Amino acid sequence: MDTVASNNKIKILVVDDNLLNRKLACAVLKSYNLDYDIAENGKIAYDYYLTGNYDLILMDIQMPIMTGIECTRKIREYEKNSDSSSTIPIIAVTTFTMVSDKKNCYDAGINEVLAKPYKTSDMIEMISKYIDIEDTDN
Repeated sequence: MDTVASNNKIKILVVDDNLLNRKLACAVLKSYNLDYDIAENGKIAYDYYLTGNYDLILMDIQMPIMTGIECTRKIREYEKNSDSSSTIPIIAVTTFTMVSDKKNCYDAGINEVLAKPYKTSDMIEMISKYIDIEDTDN
């Protein structure tokens, strides 16, 4: 598990099977002094979700072993069956952005869809809808 420590209590789970995409997302989060963990597929992400205390998940959709859609469905099912009344915000980060693709994401319980490639400002704006990001370095 890769983790970056900061003074900020916000923690984000970055889920993507592509190393370059993970590095890009993590660079953005690091520039905003946000903690993160990295998962290379949905199965690892689900395990991390169960053991971690995350404020938000950035979820790739197309991954081996378990897709982002499958992982999101498992997370939402877990939330539904738990005593907690809150749900974790999940932002799909994907190249699949046709209307039918977005519908599949929303039907699975994903909150937002961010199209790859994305601008840093677009990612931060989307994350800011769900968590308060203090812009200390930018």
